[in-house]
Amino acid sequence: MGLMEISIMLHVGLVLFLLWTLSQFNLCHPVAYFASLIYLYLVHERYVTRLRKKLEFEEKRQQFRRRVLSDSESVRWLNHAVEKIWPICMEQIASQKILLPIIPWFLAKYKPWTAKKAVVQHLYLGRNPPLITEVRVLRECSDDDHLVLELGMNFLTADDMSAILAVKLRKRLGFGMWAKLHVTGMHVEGKVLVGVKFIRKWPFIGRLRVCFAEPPYFQMTVKPVFTHGLDVTELPGIAGWLDKLLSIAFEQTLVEPNMLVVDVEKFASPIPENWFSVNEKQPIAHAKVEVIEGSDMKPSDLNGLADPYVKGTLGPYRFRTKTQKKTLSPKWHEEFMIPVCSWEAPNVLIIEVRDKDHLYDDSLGKCSVNITELRGGQRHDMWLPLQNIKMGRLHLAITVLEENAKVIYSMIHIIVGRF
Repeated sequence: MGLMEISIMLHVGLVLFLLWTLSQFNLCHPVAYFASLIYLYLVHERYVTRLRKKLEFEEKRQQFRRRVLSDSESVRWLNHAVEKIWPICMEQIASQKILLPIIPWFLAKYKPWTAKKAVVQHLYLGRNPPLITEVRVLRECSDDDHLVLELGMNFLTADDMSAILAVKLRKRLGFGMWAKLHVTGMHVEGKVLVGVKFIRKWPFIGRLRVCFAEPPYFQMTVKPVFTHGLDVTELPGIAGWLDKLLSIAFEQTLVEPNMLVVDVEKFASPIPENWFSVNEKQPIAHAKVEVIEGSDMKPSDLNGLADPYVKGTLGPYRFRTKTQKKTLSPKWHEEFMIPVCSWEAPNVLIIEVRDKDHLYDDSLGKCSVNITELRGGQRHDMWLPLQNIKMGRLHLAITVLEENAKVIYSMIHIIVGRF
């Protein structure tokens, strides 16, 4: 029996134990059975999502390994050297000198609305160093980098990895109390781009620019402040928040063209201050998405109607419309301006229609649009059939505005507004 099946059985056993306890006190109301089914369904969906995510990344990794071997160098010597140096000083440099100053910046920027403050109280990356799977020197250097390396990295921490994250809740939610989470494991795997700029004096490296070539595979194990119990990331609500937080943090700041910029001269100084910054690339275009209306939606409520709303994603950007109550032909007429940072990335807009419920929002179907194919400044009016559901259509209008077109578009609106 695999690890995933064992963890699922823990959830099933927990639910059965709670139902048995309630039955001992004659409190086993049908609502308890219904809530148990909803909980197990969410747990099942969570594991299916994790498995799909893992399989997709494994497929990408196999494609990456099929590259021509003559394009890469052997890295056994490098991994052997890192393995020897890691416990002596590299772990301390990585955790205390590099990550501890950087993590608070991320926590301050991406903490949820429920948290007033988030701090790292302890950080130890464990005895296992990151594994370099491949090193390639890119012949084309961007901007003023003298050297650009592409590294294949696989960092799977050992069981002695430990980090304590303290979150202060807002007074309205948790009366200002502190909640602590214990990170006991982490797995990061992906392709890292490192741009190097050399200088003629110590420390001879003036600047490093670091980013992922594509969103990496990231998984971590989080427990309460005590080290026993279920993995907190297995709980559906917390799992969704952590996944969303990590996805936004990685995709908005650490995936090409965005990058972490390290001033090595300041970092190597006796008093390192302001030695890093995050270079978030400005958008080169905007996609104006008009969510107009829907028709023939699937009835999801007992009254034969639905409460539909639309949510969409394009890279790190997310949007959501208002909920239309008790209708199968909703009319939203809402407009969203979505930034586009690169035409080389797969700019696929993924849209899903969901039914708003008290416990769980049912899916009413999905559809997708390739924004790159709609360039030119024209307004593309379209009716899209909803996939995964045998009924339902969504009416959209999409206009891709390049930077020059966006300025002209704004000027027209200003002129029209004056008259």
